[in-house]
Amino acid sequence: MDLVTAAGAVVGVAALGVGVWQLRVAIMDRRDAHARSSVLADSNTDSAAEGALPVAVPVGRLPPEVLGRDDMLAELTRALGRRKRNPGAWVLAGMGGVGKSTVALWLAAEARKRGWKVWWVSAADALSLRGGIVEILRQAGAPEAIKREVREGAPTAADRFWAFVDAGSMRRSLLIFDNADLPSVLSADGVSLPADGTGWVRHDASIVCVVTTRVGDPRIWGGGARIRPLKVLDDVAAAAVLRALAPAVADRTGQEAVGLARRLGALPLALHLAGTYLASPFARWRGFDDYRRALDSGAAPEAVADLDSAGSGPRAMVSRTWELSLDSLADQGLGQARRLLYLLSCFASATPIPASILRPEADRDRRAFTAALRGLAELGLIDLGSVSDAEYPEVVVHPVIADTCRARLLVNAEPDNAAIMRTAVRLAQSAGEELDYWPFWERLIPHVRALLAWIAPHLDEAALKGLLSAGQEAFSSLWLTGSRASAEGEDLARAILAAAERLGREHPATLAARHQLGISLYNRGRAGEAEKVFRIVLAGRCRVLGEDDTDTLLTRDQLIGAILAQGRYREAEQMYRELIVDMERALGPDHRETLTTRIDLAWSIGMQGRADEAAEICRVTLAADRRLLGAEHSRTLDAWADLARWTYENGSHGEAEQMARELVDIERRVLGDEHPLTLSTRATLARSIASQGLLTEAELMLRDVLAVMERTIGNGDFRAITARRYLADTMSGQGHARQAELIYRDVLELQQRWLGPEHPETLATKALLTSPTATL
Repeated sequence: MDLVTAAGAVVGVAALGVGVWQLRVAIMDRRDAHARSSVLADSNTDSAAEGALPVAVPVGRLPPEVLGRDDMLAELTRALGRRKRNPGAWVLAGMGGVGKSTVALWLAAEARKRGWKVWWVSAADALSLRGGIVEILRQAGAPEAIKREVREGAPTAADRFWAFVDAGSMRRSLLIFDNADLPSVLSADGVSLPADGTGWVRHDASIVCVVTTRVGDPRIWGGGARIRPLKVLDDVAAAAVLRALAPAVADRTGQEAVGLARRLGALPLALHLAGTYLASPFARWRGFDDYRRALDSGAAPEAVADLDSAGSGPRAMVSRTWELSLDSLADQGLGQARRLLYLLSCFASATPIPASILRPEADRDRRAFTAALRGLAELGLIDLGSVSDAEYPEVVVHPVIADTCRARLLVNAEPDNAAIMRTAVRLAQSAGEELDYWPFWERLIPHVRALLAWIAPHLDEAALKGLLSAGQEAFSSLWLTGSRASAEGEDLARAILAAAERLGREHPATLAARHQLGISLYNRGRAGEAEKVFRIVLAGRCRVLGEDDTDTLLTRDQLIGAILAQGRYREAEQMYRELIVDMERALGPDHRETLTTRIDLAWSIGMQGRADEAAEICRVTLAADRRLLGAEHSRTLDAWADLARWTYENGSHGEAEQMARELVDIERRVLGDEHPLTLSTRATLARSIASQGLLTEAELMLRDVLAVMERTIGNGDFRAITARRYLADTMSGQGHARQAELIYRDVLELQQRWLGPEHPETLATKALLTSPTATL
């Protein structure tokens, strides 16, 4: 089968013009080039590159005996003994604190006794889920390409993971997704429901999969899931739990433990807290009946059941139990414990709170803070994780406790409650200001999201602005990982915007948040939507900030970039020329943003076929960058790379080769072999030598570049797509028609998905494959 003859002829002398994928992101890449290069340098460690989170089973949380769940434990044990190819997925559903994780832990321990591999992954949020899956793949020896897709949240990540699992490398394994209270986290796209069977929970999986969640609706999990609801314990089992936790407490009638268990609603978490408290030598009440009467007599603060849903009565009873425990800590001189628990509950529940967040609070009075933290842990009110800091461990707050504490913060209009919420914002903002690379930000983002979700409507204007600032920093951090095109970035941008709109639609902070939403849409390939958003932002910034404000000018630049990405090159050129005039007047001709926009103008011109004019603009701008920023500044190197591209497009292949070779050596030294700009310049170099007849050498170089790109930035990245197109051109030039055709079709599929069927680049590739001169 012959490939398009026109393609072979063209490639013999010149490769395809600069792909729009380079165009789409290159403009924004320049804006964060300096930040990315410094981040990559700071995070050049195995752990930072891996992006993994622990998946070890927390067996230390498993009680000596699990009471009241005999039938369920027996059924789950039988699942381990089945020799079916597809053991399916089990969903343990019930309210918070009912013991779902305890049952899963028991099953995990049983599986380990039988020699099974057991993985424990937090599904509380997308970041924790991906981090756990990456660690599983790392331990199982999976290819880097699969791990990369998972880290970036690619839509195909779940498919790749399960294909690897079902290949047989993880037989006799148990995978537990814990705290999946937001089921969409387990879907393939993070938006739909797990019921469609395309996400992280597969009913036909080759290993045993267990999910713990508050949501038990079969419509959410699908007909193939084995949903097992967990209810509160019966009286006998609940009383046995209390007696086991507090064996020294006398039960004179044999019914005192039963009475307290009933009063606590037989909720396992409440039983655990009460039993732990009564076993403490500092307990104010020594017997089961004494404790029950204290609850009934109002010794504990008033319950918040009226703030809970109709079916969550036991949660209010648990709150009374917590307050009694906090009173006990106060009697021991740990008065800070209550405030600290309320403060911790402001952040994301069931998610480790890094020590970096808590350090400023701890530094106010280290001894008191440490004592309060220890007291809360001893009474079971919090869980302490690994000591990621020299002094303080990570802290995890159970969702039920967090929900109840938040309700108390909101229902009691006390000055201290408002101060606690403001403190939570200040801590998140302070932690964000100190972070400079991704692994730390990855752990902070869930907590910023939690604050945006529930606390933002209750803050004063100053605190809200601080929270918005932290949210904007969190959004920017996603750029440091290649995650900028993920749904996660868009979700975060929308959460920031929703919080900011309290200040008014045209408040500068609201306009900044909407600007970020536009960036997120642009990076996800939705340039048309981004254009609409940027137009709204631009109109608002012109009215509020003025036409010459730097933020206004940057929005104009982003707007034009969205237009350019849609293939409207001539319109973009005219708008860039007008913008440069205004930037030179407002910022100066040598301002960094002015110089960057000149390079943007070169793209709009070059994409219209005027490569010589584009190259000249890049040459002049490069000289200014070298003079003002230095020869090896990231923006300087980027301008140099663009000059090499347009020099090639102008037909000066030898000059482009020489330029690219010199640049690659510098990029390797300054940025590293695997930096995206280094790889892109190597692709330009390969094109240059291919056009001079060295097709075999160019093919080998492009294959090497593609292999590294797939491992480091993923095959869906615009640079990898462009390099793949260059490879197709080179294969065609060598006469390998069938291989080239297959690669061209892959490129066309990607262009149709991200650019649309009517984009000039898509049409060009389609025309190449459907040319009447071709024999397909």
